[in-house]
Amino acid sequence: MEAEILKLLIKFLLLVLLITFGSIAYTMLYRKWRTRRLKLIENSFANICSLYLYPKPNEKPNLIEIQRELKAVGIVPSKPRNVQYLIDLMIRTQRSILGVNYIKLKTLFTQIPPYGASASKLNNKKWYIKARGIREIYEMDQSQYTRELIRLRNNKNIYVRREAQIGIVIFLGWKSLRFLPYLKRQMTLWQQIKIVEKLNDLYPVPDLKHLRRAYNSDRPYANELIMRIIRKFHLTEDVAYIIQFIDNPKFETREAAIYCISSFLLSDEQLVEIKEKFKNINNTEQQLLLLKYIQRISSEIDLSFYKDLLYNGNDIIKLSTADILWNNGFKEEVQDYYYHQYTQNADSESISV
Repeated sequence: MEAEILKLLIKFLLLVLLITFGSIAYTMLYRKWRTRRLKLIENSFANICSLYLYPKPNEKPNLIEIQRELKAVGIVPSKPRNVQYLIDLMIRTQRSILGVNYIKLKTLFTQIPPYGASASKLNNKKWYIKARGIREIYEMDQSQYTRELIRLRNNKNIYVRREAQIGIVIFLGWKSLRFLPYLKRQMTLWQQIKIVEKLNDLYPVPDLKHLRRAYNSDRPYANELIMRIIRKFHLTEDVAYIIQFIDNPKFETREAAIYCISSFLLSDEQLVEIKEKFKNINNTEQQLLLLKYIQRISSEIDLSFYKDLLYNGNDIIKLSTADILWNNGFKEEVQDYYYHQYTQNADSESISV
């Protein structure tokens, strides 16, 4: 009985080993075949791009022949992995080419398979496929799908709407800011930074007409984005827009305003306005940042402003104010304050006794 069980066990182990080695051999053969197939697609695509960008004299590219060549290497709707590999090749190629050839490639990509493969992903129910489709569309500069991206700007999934909004900025530039008042969902800090960087990279000359139309938006994330744009493009004439949010009740909006205003030098009138708003800020860290900024850009020490903070601020603000005054030659004022404090403490102690 034991011998039979042992035989069965040995047969079972041999079967497992056979299946294991068989799967390893199959995987190695498949990878080898797949690598050859991808290399074939890559070589074919490189040849097509080369002939399209640099045709022989008196010879025009034949789109029908190009389509047949791609079909021959497996670029067909029934093989989505091959189609995706070609899309990735297209994106990598377009990133590395500029000027007239970039425009030529953009035209070529609209006329060869995969026809609308990226656009078809916009209808997919899975958010990550939809987001990938949007990214492929704007990375290949397929601006004919701008309307589809506009429809997705308020999508419930953060990654889908983020990609859609970035795509709208890439295609429409400064005109895209007209959609700010109509955005219904929160825009993250990363998203704001990405939009500002895209504007700076692709549209370095500010279009103040479209920017200023967005100033009427009452949405906090829109206000924060506009402030970051003003800072990035150093729009000194629009710094008043930032100043109005210095004492905003919302912490994130105040934070953005203090960060953005720190890149500018202010007029005397604007500096007075900043000092008036200082007391309305209910966060000590933000007050300290603003206090350092005020001291940095001021041509002279506003003694009345600092003495008011020294006598009426919280302990941290008092200490920072005393440090500023002391280092700027107003040692007597600091000594008077501490003498005053000592006298008050001494009087209160005598009364309690």
